[in-house]
Formats: sequence, structure tokens, C-alpha cells
Amino acid sequence: MDNDTLINAYFEGSLTESQKKNFDHLLETDAQFAEDFKFQRELQESLKKEERKAVKQMFATMSASEPKQETKVISLRPWLVAASIIFLVGIGSWFVFFNTHNYSTEELYNANFVAYENVVHPIERSAELEDLQTRAFTAYENEDYAEALSLFKTLQEKNNDGYIQFYEAITLMQLQKHKEAVSLLENYIKADGELKDRAIWYLALSDLKLGRIDESKLHLQKLVSLNGFKATAAKRLLEELD
Repeated sequence: MDNDTLINAYFEGSLTESQKKNFDHLLETDAQFAEDFKFQRELQESLKKEERKAVKQMFATMSASEPKQETKVISLRPWLVAASIIFLVGIGSWFVFFNTHNYSTEELYNANFVAYENVVHPIERSAELEDLQTRAFTAYENEDYAEALSLFKTLQEKNNDGYIQFYEAITLMQLQKHKEAVSLLENYIKADGELKDRAIWYLALSDLKLGRIDESKLHLQKLVSLNGFKATAAKRLLEELD
């Protein structure tokens, strides 16, 4: 395993015990390796902060435009706000990955897909629904996707919130149920959900996984034209698919 791949595997959390020992050794003894690692870490931390800021501002703007309610609004919990934002670590993955070319669609999918972080819009909740929401996102964060899917479905039945549909789709992708995920993502996008641009990215990846290259390209082109979320990643992925 070369140094770039080793650093990439570190951020993905996929190092074996022997690879971890090699990583630690290189970090202590190889100045260039240490510098490359520091660069990747700082890059990803910067990207995480920008994504968190963008989503918070998005939801804050929407909340300000909504009529005030007398019922209690649940604030974002610390574990939701500061949850692992490994989604953006995926940017580091393609940063290394796209130094090469001629990869299969399966490999391109694997290099780009990471579950989206659970940033939740503050909403009205009864005690029962609040508990259900917490359980659902706890399962999601713990990568217990079968349990998360079940809880998201129940939550959606009790209170039809679009963002739950979005996270349910990501959960389905983790369970390799991409056809079902496509249907949910398309519905979410048509409904103009708050995370619509994020949904387009995951729809492009789902179509890529299913071998629907032309459909995937259309979604990627849409992201490039929006020139916002994942625009650079979408452009580079398009180049690989052409």
C-alpha cells in the first residue's frame, strides 16, 4: 500500500492492525509522509467546517421565515451538531483517488459514497416523537442501518417530514437497496426538500451503482451547473465517466 492510499485508508477508518502500525511508524519517521498527512487533515477539517456552516445557515434561514409556534421546539443536540461528518472525508477520498483513471463504475461509486452527516432541522416534536427521532439517528450514527431504516419508516409514518425521507434513502444505500433509494431521492427532490442538492449527489451515485450511467451524468451535470454542493467532485466524476 503506497503512502497516499495509506493516508486515505486512515481517514476512512479502514486500516488493518498492521497497516495502522505502519502508518504510525511513517508518521514518526517520514517527514514527507507527516506533511502529506497534515495537509489532508487540515483540508478535511476546513471542508467539514464549511459544510456545517452552510447547512446551519440554510436551516436558520428557513426557520426564520416560518411562523412562530407556541409549542416547544427541540434544539439540535450536541451529538447531532458535532456528529461525525465523515461525508466530507469522502472529498479527501476522491482527492487521492482521481490521481489515477480507468476505474470501474463500482470503484468510482465506492470512492465517492460516504453517508451524509445527521444535521437535523429543529422541528416540533412530542415527547414520543423526540425519543423516536433520537433512537433513529443514534442507530444511523452507530451504523446499525437495519434498525435505523425501521425507525425512520416509523418516524415518517408518524410525522411526514421530508428530511426523514432523505436519511431513509441514504440508509437504503448503505443496505445496498439502491432502487428503493432512487425512488425516495427522486420524490425528495421533486418536493424541493431542504437538502435537495445533497439528494441530487446521492441520486447520481445510486444511478452509478445501478449502472445507469446516462442518468448519473445528468444529475452530476445538474450539480456542476448549480456550482454549489459537490460541484467540483461532480465535475471530476463526470470526467472519469466520459
